[in-house]
Amino acid sequence: MLVGAASCEKMVVTESDDDGSEANVVLRIGSVEQVPFPVVTRATLQELCSHLCFHIYNENGKRVDYVNQKVDDAHFGTASFMLDKGHYYLVVVAHSASNNPSFNADEVVRISGSDLGDTFWCCEEFEVDEEDVNLNLELKRIVALLQFIPTVTPPENLNKIIFSYKGSKGTFDGLSGYGSTDVDQSVSIEPSAEERQYEFYMIPRSESYEIDLTIKAYYVEENGRIHSLGGCVIDKVPVKRNSITICRGNLFDENYRSASVYITVSINDSWGENLQINF
Repeated sequence: MLVGAASCEKMVVTESDDDGSEANVVLRIGSVEQVPFPVVTRATLQELCSHLCFHIYNENGKRVDYVNQKVDDAHFGTASFMLDKGHYYLVVVAHSASNNPSFNADEVVRISGSDLGDTFWCCEEFEVDEEDVNLNLELKRIVALLQFIPTVTPPENLNKIIFSYKGSKGTFDGLSGYGSTDVDQSVSIEPSAEERQYEFYMIPRSESYEIDLTIKAYYVEENGRIHSLGGCVIDKVPVKRNSITICRGNLFDENYRSASVYITVSINDSWGENLQINF
């Protein structure tokens, strides 16, 4: 069964809430992968995300109901539905973007790339019959975090860095939780003079995934005039969902040299593997 295959309508979500007083299906966020607390409560869930989106589809791929919650909603973390008998599929997205994602009929979920942050997801199927359905759901982190730590002093007037690569960013398959695009991407950040670490999120396309990354540094005057401050190229950067890739090296080489990559692995309490890259 392909969720959403029966319709070509783009679904842009809005907010709603339900007290569950008349419901035969109750969905609760029961656990979250790789978080520093064993039991998820309303308070701890609020630390992870500000929005929850519950979308239910029937066997024909038609969305039959949804609940979207904000962090200050009274029932944040629990969604209730009254559904007819039948087989259903559920997609849940937990995020802290300023806007809810769009859900497309081709099973693609889109979060604005510039708004992408820590994001969690799950997909489940269930049957509604005579008895009520109560599901405790486990959310899984689907993003990778890339961190860049320069080993040289950044240029004094640095105020813009652009990271470019080909792959996915904030668009993913709602059934698998993996990135679903393979196009040219760019991430622009405006660091302060005090910053010594730069980072961005992306959603990998597979469990074992690599990107070729180009980093360019700039000084942008108030009048818009742009001055290049160097950069570098890092080939075959490993990215893995629920993992942090840490890149250490000279980010501001004026020759834009290709960096040699050395990887070590360590474990973080809140995330999975830390992929250490020195160049």
